[in-house]
Amino acid sequence: MQLSVDGFNSCIPAVVSYDSSRKIYTLTAGSSSSALELVSSTKHQLKVTTSVKDYFSIALDSDYISDGFTTTSICTSGCAWSDTAATGLTAGSGHAVVFYLGKLWVIGGGNGSSVYSKVFSSSDGITWTDAGASDDLSGRNDHAATAFNGKLWVMGGGSNGSSLLNDVLSSTDGKTWTSVSSAAAWTPRHKHSLLVFNNKMYLLGGIDNSSAKMNDVWSTSDGKTWTEITDNATWSKRSGHAATVFNQKIWVMGGDNGSTLSDVWYSSTDNASTWTQATTSGSTWLARSGHTATVFEGKLWVIGGNADTESLNAWSSTDGSVWTNVGAKSGETSRSGIESGVMANRLYLIGGYTGSVYKDDVHKYGP
Repeated sequence: MQLSVDGFNSCIPAVVSYDSSRKIYTLTAGSSSSALELVSSTKHQLKVTTSVKDYFSIALDSDYISDGFTTTSICTSGCAWSDTAATGLTAGSGHAVVFYLGKLWVIGGGNGSSVYSKVFSSSDGITWTDAGASDDLSGRNDHAATAFNGKLWVMGGGSNGSSLLNDVLSSTDGKTWTSVSSAAAWTPRHKHSLLVFNNKMYLLGGIDNSSAKMNDVWSTSDGKTWTEITDNATWSKRSGHAATVFNQKIWVMGGDNGSTLSDVWYSSTDNASTWTQATTSGSTWLARSGHTATVFEGKLWVIGGNADTESLNAWSSTDGSVWTNVGAKSGETSRSGIESGVMANRLYLIGGYTGSVYKDDVHKYGP
């Protein structure tokens, strides 16, 4: 039995229990020791595979996939921004935020003069613990990170725009890091994007040591062997863009190609070789780079970045074309190098640079 939100390209961890007296099987998201809260406002489907057999050892003729169910919104009675009064983080920008093992992880970053090799984790967004990362993870900012195949992954970045890397590292605990590749097939870079789609990791765009911007797309299933999908995607060469996976598509939004951008592109092909520009209409977010994108409450979100004088506000969309201004965190100006993460059906914004101050704050959006 499987539980999924993306057509079974990936599955949600779950355990099955059986009540023999009632002859009822129960599927619970999570593990035997910890239940996992399902993502709100999102369609989930169940699959029963042909490996299931009845009392007479007869299997199903074919896999059964349910029509699915959509979880309830947590914002039915309203959601708002709040400050978590976080402790333990180091102020900085260009860090990476990943949800992994039921926690948010903040990896690396910098403050304009120094770059960090620190890795912090938190299960509540308030108290952050230093994982004591090994020296194998060198200090860096404007790198990219994700969770894939039971590991944290970190790729590229540099030291405030210099000494750029094309290394690949992985860790199961945030403390011990293993070099998967010291020099991957793609060019050393920073301000690129990394995401997981159809059981592969994808690396997109960025800027290299010669300050050349890129629009190449690479994929890997193991972090060591890379395939270049294209060296010239339909979207223009750029850095500081935001990318994520939503509605079984890869999305690339905004960035800088010499000027800040507000375009929205998506790809639904298995190898991300074909791209379509979404036609935006009505009020939408200003051109920007150094922003963050995520999926929350069944919607695509774009938040922050160096968008002229715009405040630290958030925009959401169900289709990438029509956008809604969700509102700003009161008293906060916009900032670049900000990152976001979703944990326990709450949206978190972490750190960034306001143009004069490096931040170590954490803002939460929820009921």
